[in-house]
Amino acid sequence: MIEMGLTPSDNPLAALDPHVAGPLEELVQALDGAGLDPGLLELCAARIDQMIGGGALAASPQDDRERVVLAFAEQYVLDAHGVTDELCAELNAHLSAPELAALTTAIATFEALARSRTVLKGVME
Repeated sequence: MIEMGLTPSDNPLAALDPHVAGPLEELVQALDGAGLDPGLLELCAARIDQMIGGGALAASPQDDRERVVLAFAEQYVLDAHGVTDELCAELNAHLSAPELAALTTAIATFEALARSRTVLKGVME
């Protein structure tokens, strides 16, 4: 199971608006069962959290697949318009179309959750 901090103690969004946090948790659970390697999802979630919220250092990629997935996640968070055709071609070489759909949805979700935690963390302190 992907851990994204959707409990009130980890994420103020869950405490402030459970109507939003509930569907987000369901989406994260659906992504967990979407057929994409859970290790890749965890790697992306950790890297995005590190980039946006200053979380713990994410693990380094161990192979070309992890490298290209992390490069995509990083570019998406920094500037989605900067995702190049070359990067897309590399992703297509390592992932199936359903895996790409799950990855893109996961990265967008992880980014939204990380940004929400960052913006709202002062509200609950």
